[in-house]
Amino acid sequence: MLTDVDLSRGSEPDDSGDERADLHAWLAYQRHEFLRKLRDLSAEQALQWSVPPVELSVLGLVRHMRQMEAGYLAWGLSGEGARDFYGDDDFAGGSLDSVGDDIRGWLTEIKRADAAIAASPSLDARGLGHGRTLRWSLLKMLHEYTLHAGQAHMIRFAALGEMRR
Repeated sequence: MLTDVDLSRGSEPDDSGDERADLHAWLAYQRHEFLRKLRDLSAEQALQWSVPPVELSVLGLVRHMRQMEAGYLAWGLSGEGARDFYGDDDFAGGSLDSVGDDIRGWLTEIKRADAAIAASPSLDARGLGHGRTLRWSLLKMLHEYTLHAGQAHMIRFAALGEMRR
C-alpha cells in the first residue's frame, strides 16, 4: 500500500536547545511513527474496525489527522482556505476506493502544515486562522499524534491478527 514511503523505525530527536526546532522535530517524529502504523496492512485491514460497533479504523485515524493538520496547522496558522474534508465522517469513513487518496491527502496536508509552520515568525506568533500561537499549535498536534498513534497501534495489531512490531 505504501511502497514509496520510508516505514523504518525512527529515532527520537535530540535536544538542540532551540525550542521551536525541538517542537517541530518531535512533531516530525510523531508523524513518522503514526505513518508506521500503516505498515504491513492491506487496504481492507486499514479499514477494519477493531472493536465493533466502535467505528474506528487505522484509515479513520489517518483521515482524522488530515483534519487536524488542516485545522490546527495549515489553515490554523496561515488563515488560507479552511477545509473540512470529511465532515463528521473522518473516524468512521473511507472505503477501499478512497484508501490511497486519503493517505496521499494526509501527506499533502502535512506539507501544507510545514509550510505554515515555516512561515510563522516565532513560537509566540498567532495563527491567522484560529488565533492561537505556533507554540500552542505544535503542542496540540503532538498531543493528537501521540493519542491517536496509540489507538492506531492497537487497531493495527487487531487487523493483522498478531502483535507484529
